[in-house]
Amino acid sequence: MGVTLLALAFTLLGPPLLLAHPIVLESFPSHDTVVNDSPEQVAFRFNSAIETRLTRVTITGRDGRPIPLALAPNHRNGFPPNRLVIPLPPLTTGTYVIRYRILATDGHISEGALRFTVNGAK
Repeated sequence: MGVTLLALAFTLLGPPLLLAHPIVLESFPSHDTVVNDSPEQVAFRFNSAIETRLTRVTITGRDGRPIPLALAPNHRNGFPPNRLVIPLPPLTTGTYVIRYRILATDGHISEGALRFTVNGAK
């Protein structure tokens, strides 16, 4: 009987969990927001833990050229495993696009982008 209940629980609960992909719950800056000063970092909070070693993040400015970034070792800096925080270099006035490709610790990949505008320079 215990095996039957376990199989039923897996049937009812397993597929939604197995099909889940990491989703951004919040970000800073938020998508399509205007900030007055260059942010020191971009931060994402996902609905699941992520594998930062296999995460890729790029940022492009108004000229379309990539701006060099270094991913912070999140978990070693005390951030929860569902957060990604990337230091940013000083950004001038303009619109920027951050693209990310992350791997959740459950093996699912998620990609996305957020756009924000810096209204003034730091």
